[in-house]
Amino acid sequence: MAVVFVYGFQQISYLISTANMDESRNSIVGSAYVGDWVNANNPSSFIQILPNGTASCQIVHGSTRYSVNGGHATFDKKTGRLAIKFFFFGAAWHVDEAPHETEEGFVMKLDGQTYRRVGPSPSPKPSPGSGIFI
Repeated sequence: MAVVFVYGFQQISYLISTANMDESRNSIVGSAYVGDWVNANNPSSFIQILPNGTASCQIVHGSTRYSVNGGHATFDKKTGRLAIKFFFFGAAWHVDEAPHETEEGFVMKLDGQTYRRVGPSPSPKPSPGSGIFI
């Protein structure tokens, strides 16, 4: 019984590490995405992407608040999806418009929502630690 458990654990660990290697090789977030981004229609929702790929987000829909702290940002070129994940859990958006400069500053459109970059560079936000919070 213990041998089966150890073998199963090794197989799961291998699959996770392989998936993480494939994801990191094929989905690097460009420097244009780095910064603090606030949803123009809902300032309670924000995305933070640091230069090293570490990321956090808080998405608010009505009274529901979903947060990912200490996650990792990825961009899948094939599907055009930006994701912030802590292990396998997190948020993902279709990038309708990549970050670009306008008269009002840098903006990007994710799943139909406009996000504006606030400040010239990322500023750390206090967080309760890494993980997923609902």
